[in-house]
Amino acid sequence: MNKIAVICNSDSLAFPTVQALASKGLLGGVAILERSSKALLKPLQAMGLSGNQILQLNYGSWEQELKQWMTGLDAEAVWVFGFPWMIPDHLLQSVRKGYLNFHFGELPKYRGADPIFWQIRNNEPYASLTVHQMTANIDGGPIVWTKQLPIIKGENYGLLCQRLGFLAVEAVNELLNNTQYLPIVNENSLANTAWEKKPGNKELAINWREQSADEIECLINAANSKYDGATAWIKNTEVRILEGSPAEIQLPEGVMPEPGTIVYADALYGLIVACLENRFLKINILHMREGYFSGSKLFQMGIKAGEKFINLN
Repeated sequence: MNKIAVICNSDSLAFPTVQALASKGLLGGVAILERSSKALLKPLQAMGLSGNQILQLNYGSWEQELKQWMTGLDAEAVWVFGFPWMIPDHLLQSVRKGYLNFHFGELPKYRGADPIFWQIRNNEPYASLTVHQMTANIDGGPIVWTKQLPIIKGENYGLLCQRLGFLAVEAVNELLNNTQYLPIVNENSLANTAWEKKPGNKELAINWREQSADEIECLINAANSKYDGATAWIKNTEVRILEGSPAEIQLPEGVMPEPGTIVYADALYGLIVACLENRFLKINILHMREGYFSGSKLFQMGIKAGEKFINLN
């Protein structure tokens, strides 16, 4: 049986499938971005891949590099995990069974970049893996396989990536044997579906005046670990909050602190912050330039009740 080539830019999402293909003797090789080689190269070599089985793609010359490599592999299909560059049609048509994209979000709802972030950020009950044939219409080709995975309450980005990576292995046998596609995504639905972008500084910043406690917790989880947490400011210092959890606290009757105000701080429980609708969030772990700290450690460093996390906009 002809081999499958894999293009990836993520170890947790792609490597379980890479190992599954290798165990079946079906792995032709793995292409990675040269800029990601520090994280991905040694684990691939540890799996036993060597020589022309690993290709490092360089921006500016990757199309020619990929074309030459694929010619040598004689692979019948290419499976893609998190590749950031648009693959031209002549490459998509160059292998017999084409290119399949493993998109870790529901289509067409979560077209575009980093659907894992947006599914956690939007407090979705499920994350989806959608495998589809790649065409010139990005994230719009025929769907081959799809499955949902419940998101665990409080689950962060890194943990969900690990579970989705193992979910992808469930698709391997069906994809190897399946020749029938599910109905193609309706073109009108694609046209009316927003394109998600990679979150930037604005999307990663906590807005204490507008976001609820649940929304803030979801943002924190979505930003941990890939984006080093959700951004907040206190004492003119930027911090990245990596973990928060709901907190119950009784304040004096009639006291309604402004969202973002630290309403409780001590060495045992750490920091508890007021949110909208008289709800509260406990700050468990955050990152500053000086290191990673618990809420309790910040209290010991001088952060007191009454101080405020602020919005910059």
